[in-house]
This record gives sequence, structure tokens and C-alpha cells, in this order.
Amino acid sequence: MKRIKRDMSILSALRQDARTNLTSMSRATRIPVSTLFDKIKGLKKTGLVRKYTALLRFEKLGYSAKAMILLSANKKDRANLHKLLTGCSNVNSLYKINSGWDYIAEVVFPGMKEVEAFVEEIEEKVKLKKKMILYILDEIKRESFLATQLDAKLPPVRKEN
Repeated sequence: MKRIKRDMSILSALRQDARTNLTSMSRATRIPVSTLFDKIKGLKKTGLVRKYTALLRFEKLGYSAKAMILLSANKKDRANLHKLLTGCSNVNSLYKINSGWDYIAEVVFPGMKEVEAFVEEIEEKVKLKKKMILYILDEIKRESFLATQLDAKLPPVRKEN
């Protein structure tokens, strides 16, 4: 049980800020630096931690249109749809889903016109059964699961001054 709590504490610290140095993380989690180093290395090796990344505010880079696009294609066209979606740099995240849909793609473009043009390009190349575009108006919460000690079912750690 203590090991699980320790691992969850490490994951929580990484979810809060993966760029935190090991010394600060050690103080916050009360886990020795050498143990943290070994544990984090093990988490990457097992595949539990896939990568460390930054969460960007795309609108500050000129990409003000974000949308979730649900797509369903005929069976013979699914491989082509998959290839188109994975090959597009404007697709930020892509998921294979169910309930009558094949994929949901989170896309980022400079404007709504470009989103519409992207979907039209897909429709020219793939026979879609159905599509739905949901424009994201405001991002309220993102990548926060297990980012706090409370989520990890642990007592809160003391903050450094």
C-alpha cells in the first residue's frame, strides 16, 4: 500500500509539472531524489508515462478555431480515413470510438473556414457515412486527472515558500 501511495504521489507531481526538478519534487513528495529518479525511469520504461509535453494556448499562436470532429466511414474507406487523419498536423488528438462513429479528432486551425475546408477535403477523398463538427468555445478543464494529491487519494503535500 505504501508503494502504491508513493507511485501515485510521483504521478501526481509529474501531472502538475513534469519539468519540476527532482529536488523540488523530493521535498513535495517526501521521497528521496535517488528513489524518484529510479521510479520515474521505471514509469517510462513500463510505458505508464509516455511522454512529457507542454499544454499550449493555441489561440496565442494564431490558432483560434478548435473543434472536435466525429467521423464515420464505410468499412472499405476506414483505412484511408485513418491515414488522412494521422497524417494531418492540425489534428491534435485522435481517438477511435464507438456508438456508430469511427473516430473523434480534436483539430486546431487558424479559423472556422479552415476547419470546414479540412472536412471538405476529407469528404472528397473518403466516402463518409456521417460527420459532426463541434466547435470548442472555451476550454474549461484539461489534463487534470490525477494532477493533485487529492485525486491520488493522498494527503496534501506542503508547498515550498
